[in-house]
Order: sequence, then C-alpha cells, then structure tokens
Amino acid sequence: MHHTASSALRRFASLAAPCAAAVLLASCGSGGVSNDNATAPGSGPVSISPQTATLFSELPTTFSLSGGSGSYLVNSSDQNVLAVASNVRINRLTVVPADVASDTAVTLTVLDANDASGIPATATLTVKPRTITNTVTITPSPSQSAACGTAICSGGDAEVSVTLAQAGIPLANRDVRFEVVSGDVRIITSAPGAPEEDSLSGEATTDGSGIARVRIRVLPGATSQTALLRVTDLSSGFSQTTSVAISSLSNAPLSAQPTTISFTGPNANTCASGVPATVIVSGGVPPYTISQPGAFFVNPPVVGASGSTFTVTATGQCSASSPIAVVDSTGASVTVTASNSLGTVAVPAFVVAPDEITFTGCGQQADVVAAGGTGNYFSSNTSALLSISPGFNGVFTITGPITDPGSTSQIDLQVGFSDGQTALPVVVHITGNAGC
Repeated sequence: MHHTASSALRRFASLAAPCAAAVLLASCGSGGVSNDNATAPGSGPVSISPQTATLFSELPTTFSLSGGSGSYLVNSSDQNVLAVASNVRINRLTVVPADVASDTAVTLTVLDANDASGIPATATLTVKPRTITNTVTITPSPSQSAACGTAICSGGDAEVSVTLAQAGIPLANRDVRFEVVSGDVRIITSAPGAPEEDSLSGEATTDGSGIARVRIRVLPGATSQTALLRVTDLSSGFSQTTSVAISSLSNAPLSAQPTTISFTGPNANTCASGVPATVIVSGGVPPYTISQPGAFFVNPPVVGASGSTFTVTATGQCSASSPIAVVDSTGASVTVTASNSLGTVAVPAFVVAPDEITFTGCGQQADVVAAGGTGNYFSSNTSALLSISPGFNGVFTITGPITDPGSTSQIDLQVGFSDGQTALPVVVHITGNAGC
C-alpha cells in the first residue's frame, strides 16, 4: 500500500505545478457531499465537482470528490492563492482563497492515490478579489421609537451602507445592487423630496470613500421578523447577504400638512401673487430642511421643531404643480405640492384718459388716469421737456414744458403707459408760445 501511494504521488507530482502542494484524502465512511454527477468509489474515474467555478477571496468554497478507490491526492497550481488544507472532510474539499488584487486563475488537480495509471480530474477556477466588507451597516432612522431598539420599527426606515475596497483602496464609482431576499422590507428607489417609491431591488454608486448607500422601508403592519438583503458588487459579481431585524412596534412618520396647496389668481389674466399659505411639520427628527421651488417663496428654509410651521407664498408665476420637499435630519422626506392658476373673473380692457394733452405755458400740469388691465401700471417718457410723477392708484401727473422748447411752432410728444400686457400712448402738444 505504501509503495502504491508513493508511485501515485510521484506520478501526481509530474502532473502538478512545481509550487503546488499535494494532500491525501481518504474516504472512510459516509458524510460525503451529495452530487448527482459524482461517481462512487471504485465505480469509475476520479471526478471533482464543480469542474469550473468562481471563488472570492477569504470566502470558503466546497468541492465534492468521487470515483476511483476513494483515496485522493489533491494539488493546487497556486498554493499561495489557493492552499489545499490537509484536514478536509471525507469526499469533501473546502478551500478558502487568499486575498488577491485582481482575477487570478487556479487549477485544482485530483488523482487516485491508489492507481498510478489513473487519469486525473481537474477543476478550473477563477479567484476574484473580495470587494464587499464583512459588515454591512444598517442604521435605523433616529426618529423611530426607542422601544424598537436596534431593530427597525414597523413602517420605519433605515440606511443601508456597504464599503467596497480592493487591497485597502476604496473603490469609487462602482455600481452596487441591493436586493430583498426575504421579509417585509423594500428598497426606497425614489429621489429625496419626490413621492416615495419602493421596490424589491435598487442600485447605488459608491462615493469617493467606496461607500454605497440606500434607504429601506419596512412595510406598515410588519410583524417581528428577520429579513434578508443581498448586496452585490456588479463589477466583480461578489455578493453578501445580511440580516435586517424588524420590530412589530409602529413608528410615527414624518408629516407635513396640508400636502396640497392651490392658489388662484384674482382674474382670468393673472395668477395669485403675495398670497401666503401655512404648512405644519411634525414627526421625524428636527430640524427640517424645506426646498425652495422656483414658482413660490418658502420661509423659513429650515424649521427647527416638530409642530412648527413654514409659509408658502405665491409670486405671481403660474404653476400646475411644484413639489416642495420637507426633509428631516435623517434624510426622511415628505412632499407638499403647490399650484397657482389663473382666476375666472374677466378682466376689463386697459385704458388711459385723456389720450391727448396740450400745454401752452411753461410748467403746466395735467393728470392721466390708467384703469382696467392687470392693475400694475407704469409710464415711459423719453423727452427732456416733460416729467411724469409715479402713478398712485393709476393717476399719473405730467408736467411740461420744464425747459424752453426752443421752437415757435407746435411740438408733439408721446408718452407711453402700460399694465405689463398692453401699451397705450398719450400725445402731448406743446405750442410755440409755451416758452420758459
């Protein structure tokens, strides 16, 4: 027996890489790995299953051995990357690859230790770097009830973060997929401030520190349980499963009321302007940050305490729907939607009166009244011979001439008036004897 094993070992050494190690595996009882393709000892050639596989650094992988006499010599083509241990179980080989910086090819070779003429079986392997840290961090929102402890309350949310690194160097801009394997938890896929959308999977990209983050939501009414999440580095294919503890205790969510604000303009040509509405914020973890939409003015931009308020003021700009995000200090968010539409009241036409003025002497004055239209009136004057006072309640005072016209004939000037939508002229006549 010793002579036969030595002969097989010499034959095996001639087939294996010079730096590889050989180990004798003896099948001396039950407990082997079940494998439909495996061959029982003594009933066929030596086999190893699987014959091709992808392994990850520092994670164990098990192979089943069968066929031949049941005693095997196993060799690794790169003992530094994939060392073959001597304390393997019966018909079973478990290996743990060393840390590698890049994809590394390794071949396992198996020979029947009692048959020097046997044909060896091989497994072609690829060892990939382990890019996900051992610990996936799950941080429940601080706003949840203390009674839930480190678990996530029913209806609550949490941040899930994972670090990707290779040879101690953070991997930035790597896409990571987060998937629900089991349990009443979902991945929040909507952007902060947008209406929440949940899914069974979602993706995030690592930042400069190699960290990818997503938020998860526990379904309302979830019972106490342990959910499972799978985290996968899409570049390498490496994945890791982590558990999520869920408590059946409920948690008061962040709230902003009312959730919808509708402004209406004073007439059919104008949207509302200067009209405020009040929103009450409660729950979550203060302070709350309020977004500033372009069509409305929000004040204050930060609300310091639960139960406090902020105002949304219409600016005159029409808007069918403007989302206003309310975000607490943990990143939880709700949305208030504001709109501003034209009124229904018909607007009278814009008019000015009189539309013609005559000055016969220096410094004379005349009033021009603007009415109708939008109600926002202004004048335009390009002549140095005239001055116009700002309109009050639509009344403008024109003074002229304020300097010598320098002409003995009549001078005709034009002054413009507008409501912002329509422009109308007023003609000013200065006679030749109106010198100053």
